[in-house]
Amino acid sequence: MLLFQGVPVSQKTDDHQTTTHQGAALLSDEAALLRQSLDHLGHVFWVATWPEKRLLYANHEFEKVWGISPEVATHEPDCLTAAIHPDDRAGWIAAHSNPNGSDTEYRLCRPDGRVRWLRESIFPVQDAAGRPIRLVGLAKDITAYKRLGDAIRESEERFRKFFDLSPSPSCIFSARTGKVVEINTAFEELTGYTRSGVLGHSLGKLNLWLDPTLPALVLHALRQKATPQTFDTTIQTRTGQMRDVTVAANLVTIGGRPCVVAVATDLTEFNALRRQLTESEARFRSLVENAPDILICTTLDGEVTYLNHADLGCQESTLLGRNLLDYATDANPIRAAMREVMTTGQAASFEAQFHFTGELQHWCAGRVAPIRCGENITELLFRLRDIEGRKAAELELQKLYAEIAEANTKLRELDRLKARFAAMLVHDLRSPLGCVYSALELFETIGKTDDDTRHLIGVARNSLERALTLLNEVQEVYRSEETGITLNRTSFNVTALLQEAVDGIRPEANRKNIILKYELPDAAHLPPLLADRSKLLRVISNLLTNAVKFTSKGGVVMLNAAVVNGMGVNIGRDFIEISVTDTGIGIPPEDLPYVFDVYRQSRNNRSGVGVGLGLSIVKSIVAAHGGDVRTAETYGWKASPVSGRVSPCPCPSAPWMNRRKLHHLTVTRRPTQRQPEPVQQTNSGCQAQESNAPVQNRLRLAGGAPAGRGARQDS
Repeated sequence: MLLFQGVPVSQKTDDHQTTTHQGAALLSDEAALLRQSLDHLGHVFWVATWPEKRLLYANHEFEKVWGISPEVATHEPDCLTAAIHPDDRAGWIAAHSNPNGSDTEYRLCRPDGRVRWLRESIFPVQDAAGRPIRLVGLAKDITAYKRLGDAIRESEERFRKFFDLSPSPSCIFSARTGKVVEINTAFEELTGYTRSGVLGHSLGKLNLWLDPTLPALVLHALRQKATPQTFDTTIQTRTGQMRDVTVAANLVTIGGRPCVVAVATDLTEFNALRRQLTESEARFRSLVENAPDILICTTLDGEVTYLNHADLGCQESTLLGRNLLDYATDANPIRAAMREVMTTGQAASFEAQFHFTGELQHWCAGRVAPIRCGENITELLFRLRDIEGRKAAELELQKLYAEIAEANTKLRELDRLKARFAAMLVHDLRSPLGCVYSALELFETIGKTDDDTRHLIGVARNSLERALTLLNEVQEVYRSEETGITLNRTSFNVTALLQEAVDGIRPEANRKNIILKYELPDAAHLPPLLADRSKLLRVISNLLTNAVKFTSKGGVVMLNAAVVNGMGVNIGRDFIEISVTDTGIGIPPEDLPYVFDVYRQSRNNRSGVGVGLGLSIVKSIVAAHGGDVRTAETYGWKASPVSGRVSPCPCPSAPWMNRRKLHHLTVTRRPTQRQPEPVQQTNSGCQAQESNAPVQNRLRLAGGAPAGRGARQDS
C-alpha cells in the first residue's frame, strides 16, 4: 500500500484533463506492479520521510515481522521505538538518524512477547540537489541464524568445558602435520607442559615419548585400520618423571580436516599398587601355606573351597568340594560357632574331634572367622590346631586333681585326728603337771630348806609354769581352728588398757635396763572401744613382751597411740593406731611373710625359748575382732645410752607417723549402749561375722618388734 502526505495537485485547465487521466492510469499500473514485487520480496521494506522519519510505505512483510500494522505505525510512530529491545534501542535510533545511511542489527519485541532478530540496511533517497528527502530501509529476519549461532556456541562451550574438565589427559592433533590443535587441563597436569607452549607444535618433537617414532606409528595404524587404537607406553614429563599411561587414539574429522583424538589414563599409581598387591599376595600365600595350623575356606554351608596344606591325615584332593561338618565326630559345636559368626559377624571358637582318614580321630581347637566382600559375609575361614597332646595332658591333670583332692581329704582327717590327739594330750598332761606344781608349792611352804633347795624349787616351778603356758597355748590354737574364738565384748577405756599392759611389762624392762617410753593420750582423746578387753590386753602384752625379750640391755621400747584418718577405701573414717617400736635384733626379710604361722620362729631367735605360737594367737584374736595384723621393718632408730631418748627417721610407708609400725590390727568400735554379743571366728582365722549395729568408726592397733630387721615371732 502506497501512502502520500500532503494535498493532491488540482487540475488547472481542461486541456490538460485528458493528459492527466492518462498519466494517472499509467502510474497506477506501475505502482501496483511495484507493490506486488515488494510484497513478495521476503524482507521488510519501508519508506519514511526525512527528516521527520514518518512512515510512508511498508510492505506486507513488515506486519508479519513487527506484529504491527502499517496504519498503526503511521499514526503512532512512537510504538516502533518502544518495540525495540532496551539494550538495542540507542543503536537503532542512531542508525535511523544518520542521513547517510547505515547497517545495524537489533532485537524486536513483538506485542505477543516473541523476540526477533533483524539485520537492517538504511540508505537515503536524494532530490536533484543531492539533499536527502526519503529514507528507505530493507530489514531481514535473522532470528533463525542467531539461534543457530547461539546453539553452535553453546555446543562449543559445552564441548570445551567437557574437554577441559575431563579427568583424563586428552590431546587433539592434526593427522597430516602432527601439530597439536588442543589439549585439556589434565594433559597439562600430567605432562607439565602449558597450553600456550604446546599448541602449534608437533607432538612427535615434544620430549614426551621415550620412543619418538611412536606418534607416527599410531597414525599409520589408524590410517590402515581406521578403528580406535589402544596402547601402553611410558612418557617423560617436563620435570623428568616417568609415568605409565595407556592411550586410546581415534581418527576424527574436525572442520573438514582429519585429526587424531588421544585420551590417556595415568596408570603409575595403579601399576605400583598392582606390584604391591602381587608381592603382598605372594607373601601372604607363603605365610598361609607354611602356617603350622590348618586353614580351610568354606562356603556358608561348610563346603571346602581352599586348604593350605595337608595335615592330620586330611588331603586336599579328597577334602575340596566336601562338607567340613561331615568329618566331625560331633558337628554341633561347629554349627553353633558358624551361627554365632553369621549373627554377630565376629570370630567364634570351638573344640571338636575330626576323623579325616579311617578311624583315627584328632582333637582340634578351631576358630571360625568371616570373610567379607564389602558388607556381606561370603565365606568362612576355619583355623584348626591339633590339641591331642593338650587333651591327653588335661585327662592326666584331672587324674592328678582327683588324687590331690583325695590326699587333701586324708590330710584334713589327719589334722582333725592331730587336733583331737593334742587336746587329749594337753588334758592328760595338765593334771599331773598341776599336781607336781602344787606339791612344789606345798614343799616350799612347809619344808625347811636351805637356799640351794629353794633355788632348785624355783627353777622347777618356772619350768612347770612354762610347760603349763605352752599347753594352754597349744590348746587355744587348736580350739580356735576347731570351734573359733568366743569374744566377750564390753565397752572399756583404751588408755587404761595400754597403761595396764605397760605396768605388766615394766619389771622385766627394768631388770634388763631397757628404757620403756610411752606416749598415751588422755582418755578423752581416745573413743571407748567395744571389744573383748582381756583378749586385747593379751595381744598388747604379747607384743610388748616380744619387744622387751629380744631387745638388748640398754635398748629402747616405745609405745604410742593416736587417732588417725583412714586411707584408701576407709577415707572419712577415724582409726585408733597403736604402735610399739624397739631397737631389737630384728629378723631376716625372708622370714617376714611367715611370722604369724603356727610353729614358725625367726632364725635370729637363738635363745631357743618358745615354739612359735604367740603371734599365731595374736592373729587369731585380731581376726576374731574383724581386724588385721601386719608387720613392717625400718632401719633408722638410734638409742642414746646417755639421755635415753630415741631419734626416729621418717618411714615412707606410713607418712602420718615418724616411726615404723610393726604389728597392725583393725577392730570395730561400737556404741557402748549396746550389749556385747558373742563372736565366732571362722575356721580360716581371718574374719569374724557379727550381728551388732553397723560400724561407726574403726580402731587400728599396732604392736611392736625390734626395729633392726622387723617383727619377730615370740616364744
